Amino acid sequence: MREGVLAVGERLDLLGSPIKVGNLTLRNHMMTTAMGPGAGYITMDGRPTQRLLSYLEERSAGGMGLICQTISPWRRSTEVRHPLVIGADEECLPELKKMADAVHKHGGLLVGQPWCVHLWCPGDGRPEATYGPSEKSWREPPYTRMTLEDIELFKRQIINCAVLLKKAGFDGVEVMAGVGGIMNRFLSLATNDRTDQYGGSLENRAKLTLEVLRGIKEACGEDYTVLVRWSPVEYVEGGVSEPEESFDFARMLDEAGCDLHNLAIGWHETSIPLTIKDVPDGHWSWVSEKIKQVAKAPVATAYRETDPYVMERILQEGKADLIAGLRYNIADPAFAKKVMEGRQDEINRCVGCCRCLDDVLGRGLPLNYCSVNPRLGEELDEPLFGKPASSSKRVAVVGAGMAGVAAAVTCARRGHRVTLYEKGPRIGGAVVLSAVFSPSYQRIVERCAALLDAASSIDVRLNTEATVEVIEREHPDAVIVAMGGEAMELDVPGADGANVVQSHAILEMVNGRPPSAKGALNAFMYAAGSVFLKRFYTPELARWALGAMRWPLRKSIAIIGGGLPGCELAKEMMRHGREITIVDDHGKIGWDVGSSDKFHIVSAFKKAKNVVLKTQSTVKEIRKGGVVIETAGGDGETVVAKSVVIALGFQKNTDLGDALEGVVDEVYLIGDCAQPLRMADATKQGYRVGCRI
Repeated sequence: MREGVLAVGERLDLLGSPIKVGNLTLRNHMMTTAMGPGAGYITMDGRPTQRLLSYLEERSAGGMGLICQTISPWRRSTEVRHPLVIGADEECLPELKKMADAVHKHGGLLVGQPWCVHLWCPGDGRPEATYGPSEKSWREPPYTRMTLEDIELFKRQIINCAVLLKKAGFDGVEVMAGVGGIMNRFLSLATNDRTDQYGGSLENRAKLTLEVLRGIKEACGEDYTVLVRWSPVEYVEGGVSEPEESFDFARMLDEAGCDLHNLAIGWHETSIPLTIKDVPDGHWSWVSEKIKQVAKAPVATAYRETDPYVMERILQEGKADLIAGLRYNIADPAFAKKVMEGRQDEINRCVGCCRCLDDVLGRGLPLNYCSVNPRLGEELDEPLFGKPASSSKRVAVVGAGMAGVAAAVTCARRGHRVTLYEKGPRIGGAVVLSAVFSPSYQRIVERCAALLDAASSIDVRLNTEATVEVIEREHPDAVIVAMGGEAMELDVPGADGANVVQSHAILEMVNGRPPSAKGALNAFMYAAGSVFLKRFYTPELARWALGAMRWPLRKSIAIIGGGLPGCELAKEMMRHGREITIVDDHGKIGWDVGSSDKFHIVSAFKKAKNVVLKTQSTVKEIRKGGVVIETAGGDGETVVAKSVVIALGFQKNTDLGDALEGVVDEVYLIGDCAQPLRMADATKQGYRVGCRI
């Protein structure tokens, strides 16, 4: 969805205008998809906490048209408990009413999505079996077949939950019939081989979903708004792969009273990329465009909708009636309000890092970290950018990476006078190189620069190395050291050879600073490249240069380090046809990559003919023609390569912080210089320190 995108600054008339959905009038064309935010937001017995209420209230105050929240229709006395979703029974009615009140207080609308999470995924105190229409599964282990009694109980729980939500003041409910949930399993030929009234024909396989939909309408009233979340394409073995195969089901939903088709893509277990940063904005709108050909009710598109201009174009071209999503509102709670006020260029856009998904779904952690929104999970604890400082201080911040910028901006907005030192020529720190390999990360660099430009009390000093002497001359009350980590080096014979490239040397060159190099040719090329990129740098140009030129990365490359830095480089070089061998002493490649990205990256490596993976292998020596390694079995082997890249990541670097102790009253070390962190951790750390001073 790259062609025909609106120009920056154009009005977003459709996106910010009201729309009718069922019996509801949304104040704009934006809605959130349902979520289960995890512990801290929800107690172990399924009750919403004040933190969740604050989260919802802030999104409603931020202008979101419709907010959807996962609710579990379990029977509290007999079913298992888990803090992924809110329980719904009469005991919870007061808390459910508080949720509705929190959203209604600011003009938003709230829909509940009854979802039997305990029947969907096992573990963590939940049943050891997952349930489905039959034992048939496109993957191991097989499902536990639901009896007719199980099916009736399931329907009754969902319908009773809907009645309770209406009683609590929810504006509607959403039937979850997609992403591989129970109803999706009945609908799909990939998992349903029943021969009774719930199997065989499409009419029979759709029977459960339609009975639930009609049952809710009958119990709650025909005018009560009911959405259906479903997957027109499944992308699992034996499942639906083209939207046209789902046309008849869309018609059935309309006839049964569906008020909105909220479309999902695939299942949670789908093996193709759906939501990661490599998927372009608006990519999946072609699916909603197909369903709109036959659907009578409005159609919402979702997945990788982060750019308000792309959203507007989707609506203008009739590819969807609403924009649904979750991460764009996680990244910026005021996304919708900014659109309606014509401030869309101030939006803090999601970059698709998937940290939120990795934490909640992959690691069982609460929804607390976002690479671009450090306040996520702290809406209850702090007002926006913290409370005003009791007295204004002079604060020096060293390093303009994500941690440093977050700290500087937070300090400035709280009333402090900030001087930000960056030894390089541009804002962004290590993310500058990440943006070369992952274009969506350029948004982080641009957002950091925009935040600094908007903060009049921050004195930004680029190309300035903050030594102890430089800082002393300014007499700051506090210093925040966020200068990044120190690159880890490899201590083996040949590691300083002319054919060896340190990954941080590429960052230095991209940032316009010639790194030290062995050999006259390397020194000249690094110097020339640094001068050129300092003057003409764009991420696209740097990406082209690294890929098209045969220096410093030649035709065959051995990458030492299979963590995130090595994987990012290998993925980019793979696209340019380089012959790549990744060597790592861990048991798996991508051991520190988030779960959403890891599967797709490693799968691509394994499928590629020009990539070889050497795990549990130790580097013994680097020679002119390659790398000598020792495999897990103790055997020696030589990896042939013209270039060797050492991409082992960073280690902490506390030298400046240690030197400042006793010189300045308050010294804080954050980001990679204190401990190597992921982007979201660095941003949050900077924000927290900024709130503390």
